[in-house]
Amino acid sequence: MESNASTQLKVGIFLAVGIVFILGSIFFIGADKSIFRSYTKLHAHFDQVQGLAEGSVVSLSGITVGNVQAITFVPEKNTLDVTMKIDEKYLNRIREGSQVEIRTQGALGDKFVFIIPGDPKNPAVKDGDYLEVARATDLIGVISERGGEAGKIFDIINELYKITHAMNENNRLGKIMVNFETASTNLAQTSKDAQKVVSDLSSNGKLTSAVTKLDSVMGKLDRGEGTLGALINDPSVHNQLKAMLGGSPRKNHVKSLLRTSIEKEED
Repeated sequence: MESNASTQLKVGIFLAVGIVFILGSIFFIGADKSIFRSYTKLHAHFDQVQGLAEGSVVSLSGITVGNVQAITFVPEKNTLDVTMKIDEKYLNRIREGSQVEIRTQGALGDKFVFIIPGDPKNPAVKDGDYLEVARATDLIGVISERGGEAGKIFDIINELYKITHAMNENNRLGKIMVNFETASTNLAQTSKDAQKVVSDLSSNGKLTSAVTKLDSVMGKLDRGEGTLGALINDPSVHNQLKAMLGGSPRKNHVKSLLRTSIEKEED
C-alpha cells in the first residue's frame, strides 16, 4: 500500500510539473519570450501612443527584436514613456542615433514600434538608453500625430464631397461644362470676326486713309485754316459774324451767302 501511494504521489508531482511547464511554455511562446534569452531595456518618450499596448511588437528593419514591456506617464510631463524589452543578440544592430516611430500593420491595424537604424559607425546602445522619436513624414502619420486636429482635415474633405456631389446632381456639372464650352466657342468666334474686320480694313487701306484724312482735317482746324478754323481759333471772327447775322430778317441773304461760302471751301 505504501509503495502504491508513493507511486501515485510521484505521478501526481510529475503531472503537476508537466502542466506548469506546458503552461509556462505557452505563455512565453505567446508573448514571444524565452527563458533562454537575455533582454535589454530601451526607452522612448511619445506624445501619444496611438493605440500601442503592452506586448506589442518591436521591429528593427522588419525583424521582430522585442516587445513593449510597459507604457507609463512621465512625471511632470505630457508624454508617455514606452519601455521596450529588446533581445540582446540584436543590440549591436541598434546604434546611437537610431529613431523609433509607431506604425500600423495588418488588416486590423495593429500598432507596433519600428526602429529606424542609426549610423553603423556609432556605438551600440546600452541598457536603459533612450531612443529619439522620429517625426511623421507621411500623410497618415501626420494625421495620427496631430490627434484631434485631424478631424478638421476630414471635415474639409467631407465639405468638398458635398460640393462635388451637389454639382453632380441632375447632371449639373455636365451642363456647366457644356455652357462653358459654348461660351468659349462664341468668344473665340467673336475674336476671329474682330480680327477679320481689322484685317480687311488694313488690307484695303480704308482704315489708314480714313485716319489720315481725319488727322489732316483736325490739323487744319487746329492751325486756324478755313472758315471753321478761324471761327474756332479767332474770337474776333466769331464776334463779327455774330454781329452781322444777329436776329434781323433783312440779313438772311448774308447768312445764305456765308453758308454757300463755307460749303464751297469744305468741298
